[in-house]
Amino acid sequence: MRRALKPGDSEIRALPLGANTKFARQLLGDGCARALDIGCGEGKFTRGIAAFIGEVVGVDVKERAILKARSAAEAEGVAVDFQIASGESLPWADGHFDVVIFSNSLHHMPDPAKALAEAARVLAQGGLLYVMEPVAAGHYHEATSFVNDETIVRTQAWGALNSMLGQGLSRAQENLYRSRRVFPSFEDWRDDQLERDEKRRTKFDADPDGVKTRFEMLADKEDGKLAFDQVFRVDLLTKA
Repeated sequence: MRRALKPGDSEIRALPLGANTKFARQLLGDGCARALDIGCGEGKFTRGIAAFIGEVVGVDVKERAILKARSAAEAEGVAVDFQIASGESLPWADGHFDVVIFSNSLHHMPDPAKALAEAARVLAQGGLLYVMEPVAAGHYHEATSFVNDETIVRTQAWGALNSMLGQGLSRAQENLYRSRRVFPSFEDWRDDQLERDEKRRTKFDADPDGVKTRFEMLADKEDGKLAFDQVFRVDLLTKA
């Protein structure tokens, strides 16, 4: 439990490093027929998995995010069906998907337990539930937590996931890894945070120099850019 929620520095350094889509391909393999990504946002991860999954659908409650996702998919020539829908009320029949994914989104669900129940409902027997969540540990978490500390909601999401075990779902694997986050400058990260949630501006305004100093101090400097290893946990569950 401790390692799943808050691995130590030495454990983090020992974790494999790579992109989120790389580990998704390793864990899911090629040939999955139909996948649903719940809470897909602007769809970067969703478009990435379309390279090795036959049919991919991405849903999000935010119309603006879905419009951006559709535009990016069209520009990249990637076939993904992006739809506006709530993870807590999915418009598909029972057992419709071979894989259901929460890509960095379960902790954003207003009711994670309800969203997981919906995911299990639309998942086919023998299908896979893929839950990728950021872990509240490491330098990226330390650098950003003053502005957006999600420790509590991530822990609650992990608890909701574990409560599903034994209710038709069983854990096949739990994996930790690192993914590299690189920002041209502090200002680029700040602008990204404000685009995600304008309410975070009050945190920046409260101590602008302190937030910037902390962010830059904890970053690795790479060719004038600011880089971090963000820790992710993937829980892979199967439906009996």
